[in-house]
Amino acid sequence: MWVIGASFLRTKRQYLAAILANLSVTCTGCAMAWTSPVESKLLHMESSPLSIVPTDTQLSWIGSILALGSLVGPPIAGYVAHRFGRRMALLASGVQFAVAFILFLTAASVAQILVGRFVQGCAIGFALNTTPLYVCEIATSNRRGTLGSLLQVCMTAGMLFVYGVGPYVSYAAMQYIMMVVPVLFCVTFSLMPETPHFYVAKGRYADASRSLAYLRGEPIEQLEDEYGSIQRSVEESIRNQGTLKDLFRDHANLRALFICTSIIILQQLSGINPVQFFTQTIFEKTGSSVKPELAVIIIGCVQVFASMVTVLTLDKLGRRPYLLISSGGMCCALVALGTYFYLDANSMSYSEGLLDRIAFLPVLSLVVFTASFCLGFGPIAWLLIGEMFAPNIKHLASSVVSSSCWCAAFFVLFYFNTLDEAIGTHWLFWLFAICTAGAFAFTFVFVIETKGMSLPEIQARLNETAPVANDKAKYDENRSV
Repeated sequence: MWVIGASFLRTKRQYLAAILANLSVTCTGCAMAWTSPVESKLLHMESSPLSIVPTDTQLSWIGSILALGSLVGPPIAGYVAHRFGRRMALLASGVQFAVAFILFLTAASVAQILVGRFVQGCAIGFALNTTPLYVCEIATSNRRGTLGSLLQVCMTAGMLFVYGVGPYVSYAAMQYIMMVVPVLFCVTFSLMPETPHFYVAKGRYADASRSLAYLRGEPIEQLEDEYGSIQRSVEESIRNQGTLKDLFRDHANLRALFICTSIIILQQLSGINPVQFFTQTIFEKTGSSVKPELAVIIIGCVQVFASMVTVLTLDKLGRRPYLLISSGGMCCALVALGTYFYLDANSMSYSEGLLDRIAFLPVLSLVVFTASFCLGFGPIAWLLIGEMFAPNIKHLASSVVSSSCWCAAFFVLFYFNTLDEAIGTHWLFWLFAICTAGAFAFTFVFVIETKGMSLPEIQARLNETAPVANDKAKYDENRSV
C-alpha cells in the first residue's frame, strides 16, 4: 500500500508544483483585499498607524496605485522569466510582497503606504504574468485547464484570508500575519524545479530531462515522446521569434488579441476590483443588519467555492458557457445591488420598513456577483491568453493584454469614489451592470471555444472569418464527419 501511495504522489508532482507556484497568486489575493479591512482602520485614529486621517483623494490613491505597479511589473517579469527563469521571477514576486508588508508595518505616513502599495502592484505583475506561464509549461495537456484554473482559487483564498483575519486584529498584527504567506511561498517554492521549456531554451538539455522526470515522477526513458515534443516546440519558437508586428499582422494573432484584450477590459469594467478592495466599506454604507466583518467572510467563502467549481468542471463544460453564465450572473446581481442603493437614496418616497424587508439584498447581490465572477471572467480571462497564442508570440501578447487590464483597473479604482459621489452609488452599480451585459453580448458573438483543442486547432478556428456564434456547431459537425 505504501508503494502504491508513493507512486501516486510521484505522478502528481505537477499538481504540487502548480499549487506552490500559485501561492504567489495567494499573495496577490492578500494584496488586492488588503484595503478592505485597512481603510476603516486608517479612518479611525485609535487603530491607525498614521498621525492624520487620510483624505478621500489619498484613499483613492491607496486603492488605485496598486494598478500602476501592476502595469510596471509585467515587462520586468517577462525579462526576468526569459533571462533567469520562471522560477526566479516567481520568487522575486514573493520577495516584493514581503518588502511591501515591511513598509506597511513601519509606515508613519501616507507616502510610505503608497510606496508599499506600488511595490505590491509590481509583485502582482510578476505573479500574474509568470504563474500561468510556469503552470502551462509543467502541466500535461489534459490537465492544462484544471491547473490553470488554480489561479483564481488561490487568489480568492488569499482574499478570504484577509477578510477573515483583518477586521479582528490590529493594523500591525495584520501586517505580521500577512507576511507569513510570501515567506511560506518563497521557502516552499524554492524546492520546486525550473520548467523543462526554459532549460531547453537555454540549451541545458540534461537539466530539462531531470526537471521533466521529477515533474512526471517517471524515468526520462519513459518520457521520450513528451520530451521530444517540448524540444521541438521550443526550438521552433526560437527559430521563429515573434515580433510586435507579427502580433498585429497575422489574422489569428490579431483576432486572439482582440478577444483577450476585450475580455480582460470587460472584466475590469464589471467593477470587480472596487468590490473586492472596498467590500467592508460597501457593507458599512448599506447599513445592512449583517455585520460588515461577517459579510466579507461570507463573500470570501463564496469566491473560493465558486473557483473550486470552475477548477473541477472547466475542462468538461468549456470556456464559452462559463463566460456567458458569469457575465449574466454579474449583470443580474449588479442591477439588484444598484436597485437597493436607489431605494436607500429615495427611502422617503416608499413605504416605511421597505429597506428592512430587503436588508438581505446587498449580501445576496454581492454573493451572486462574486460567485459569478469566479465561475468565468476571473479565471478564464487569463487562461485564454495561454491557449490562443503561439509560444513565440505569447510573451508579447501577454504584455499587451496585461497593460490593458491594469490601465482599465487604475481608471476604475481611481474614479470609483468620485463617480460614487457624482452620480450616486445606484447609478455606479448600474453602469457596471451595463458593462457586464456588454460582456455577455461580446462573448456570445466573438469568443471561440478552446476546450480540448490543440494550439494548431485553435489557430485554425481563429483564422476563420465566419461569425464565432456559429463556430461551435460548425466545429462539432466537422469532427463528427
